[in-house]
Amino acid sequence: MVIRVILLGVILFGACSQAGKEKQITYEDHFIESTDSVRLFVREFKLDDKTPISPYPLLLVHGGGPGAIASFDLDIPHGSLARDLAAQGIKVYIMDIRGWELSTYPDYDKHDSTIVTGNYEEAFDDIDAVVEFIREKEQIDKVSLFGWATGGHWGGYYATRNSEKVSHFISLNSLYSVNAPWPLRAAFGKEEDTSQFNKSDHFRTSDKVGLVRQWNATIPIEVKNDWRDSLVMEAYRNTATSFHPDSNILYVPGGYQEESFYMSLGKKYWDAADITCPTLIIRSDLDFWSRPSDLVAIEKALVNTERKRIVEIPGTHYVFLDRPEKGRTQLISEIKNFIDNR
Repeated sequence: MVIRVILLGVILFGACSQAGKEKQITYEDHFIESTDSVRLFVREFKLDDKTPISPYPLLLVHGGGPGAIASFDLDIPHGSLARDLAAQGIKVYIMDIRGWELSTYPDYDKHDSTIVTGNYEEAFDDIDAVVEFIREKEQIDKVSLFGWATGGHWGGYYATRNSEKVSHFISLNSLYSVNAPWPLRAAFGKEEDTSQFNKSDHFRTSDKVGLVRQWNATIPIEVKNDWRDSLVMEAYRNTATSFHPDSNILYVPGGYQEESFYMSLGKKYWDAADITCPTLIIRSDLDFWSRPSDLVAIEKALVNTERKRIVEIPGTHYVFLDRPEKGRTQLISEIKNFIDNR
């Protein structure tokens, strides 16, 4: 598959602090084509003075809320997982799935109630386009893949079909298909039949308050400042809503909510038994999205992986935006060590 780069961004420079050391990080923005005439945003991070710990770059895939920049590259200390991983010697890319932040989306027929916007098969096409772009650009055969929340669902499906292209699959706070209690089911289900998804719109919208409501609810009020830097939270919600025309609303495809609802009831969109590449499954102990039962189920299903690690760490659903000592440092260490085969 030949990837055509249709627009190249400007390289920007900035410093990133990790483990007390300053590392000079540069990045370059790309826009590439996917299926359905979609244009995808990709950001490439570079650390010129350090030999990568792995020959395989790591692609970070966001979840169903904010996109790649708001999730993984806030311009604030401890706000960029991408830069801090790069400072560890990992070649990092981030991407927006269609409809998020700087990526476009197809001309959906919004009158068709059967359409699942931004569904896992569309996400597969987008991830594959970026993986092929990276493989061609870096002249390599594989790419490591990290997915947060719904990004883990999308990435897991991709790994089941393309394990030969994936050097490592890493999932953080993601659902797996097991019928178990899920705190969001009541909010997503029909009032008259809680086993059916209540589809009111094809897109999810949220204001700045709604974006951090679950994050705020997770942390006891008396320790909020100890757990999370308020400047990081402000940067997160301000960045997430900056891509909408009125700069005050998150507006993204809502199909991930429908798929997640049915996954929580046990619907199997993909089978982890089909993943053969090394796999790391991480869950934060205060996560509101994934469940302990998801860890049990996916560990049982991962029977054909070359290597696997299932681990629970401290932190909230947004552990990579929590303070370093509240799980963020451990998350970075888990990712680095797994890729580094330690």
